[in-house]
Amino acid sequence: MKIPTKGIDIVLKISERCNLACTYCYFFFQEMDTFKENTAVIKMKTIEQLVVFINKGYEELGIQSINIGLHGGEPLLIKKEHFSNICSTLRQKTSPEVHVNLMCQTNGTLVDSEWISIFEEHQVNVGVSIDGPKHINDKYRIDHNGKGSYDQTVRGIKLLQQAQKLKRIPSTGSLCVANVKYNGKELVKHIHEDIEIDDFDLLFPREGHDSDIKDQQTEWKAYYKDIIDYWLSKKDNSNLRISSLDKIFNALISEASAEVLDEQKSMQHNIINISSEGQVGIDDNILSLDANLLDKSRNIFNTSMKDFISSPIWQDLIKAVDTKPKGCDGCEWYRTCRSGALFNRYQKGNGFDNKTVFCETMDYIHISISEKLVQHGLKVSEIAKILDTPPKFLAKDGINNNAIA
Repeated sequence: MKIPTKGIDIVLKISERCNLACTYCYFFFQEMDTFKENTAVIKMKTIEQLVVFINKGYEELGIQSINIGLHGGEPLLIKKEHFSNICSTLRQKTSPEVHVNLMCQTNGTLVDSEWISIFEEHQVNVGVSIDGPKHINDKYRIDHNGKGSYDQTVRGIKLLQQAQKLKRIPSTGSLCVANVKYNGKELVKHIHEDIEIDDFDLLFPREGHDSDIKDQQTEWKAYYKDIIDYWLSKKDNSNLRISSLDKIFNALISEASAEVLDEQKSMQHNIINISSEGQVGIDDNILSLDANLLDKSRNIFNTSMKDFISSPIWQDLIKAVDTKPKGCDGCEWYRTCRSGALFNRYQKGNGFDNKTVFCETMDYIHISISEKLVQHGLKVSEIAKILDTPPKFLAKDGINNNAIA
């Protein structure tokens, strides 16, 4: 087995309030309700302690790189000077041995020229959430008065795109929540051709086996058929990249790309959520499914990164990543699917010992991509050789190795 990169993602809740009230928001409208207890804006003493938390993580775990997502709520609700001070502190006081990548996920509505300058100064990678054309986006991504956010979001995206073209800021991407009630092609075509975003991703809804979404797979396969047909039609003459689809496409072509995906899959659990009060937990995409998964007594003031990674809940995540559920026995796509996202596998009382609720859709996606590759001359035996090779990276061999040593 190969050893995964000693890296970690931190989702840092610098603001626990939002100017929007998206109907599907996992942070405000599902089981996770810690925002009711937490301060609206993170304080600098918490940022200072986060630096201690990271630097001790380097000393004890050998952390090599860290992605810090400045998150919310809506992160741009905080004062610009405060945001800039947060970035400066994280850049300047984190150990020079640790590569720090700053990211910000925003709804884009508050982006202006001053924010662009701050992103430029601190080299912040910005992602914008948008759910497609105006009539789709504005049904779900609404403000507290029920007004849609599309126009303001696109205005913000255009400012970011202009700054990127001038090489003032790093890459700008987009995240869209897939919605089976609408036409998938219409969504991706609009994002790619009308808003001119070449690099984005579609997210499955954050639902597990306690929902009925697994019974809707006929609709989901039809939804993805339209997306895949459009995406594949652009493969030879555009820069369109839908991250989740391109990763599978590339992995089926070459062993080297398959190993890249192996490593990414082995690190899918490596997300530490830190609240505005410094409370520490696992990925809040998972926390939103079951409030019992959060130990509210743990925070960066009383818990080290090593302590947290040694905790039972983190060890459960590692076991889930590395252990094939019974439902995946014999599946030819296991290497490139790895049983799906953890939040799509979760069930109260049974944990993660399930295949993804989107199993049928993932099967369809793999078949569609494989058939296209074979039509273009790739031999079935070459694809099979890659898929028959066990994953080269396991979660237990990453930073967990140092934590339990």
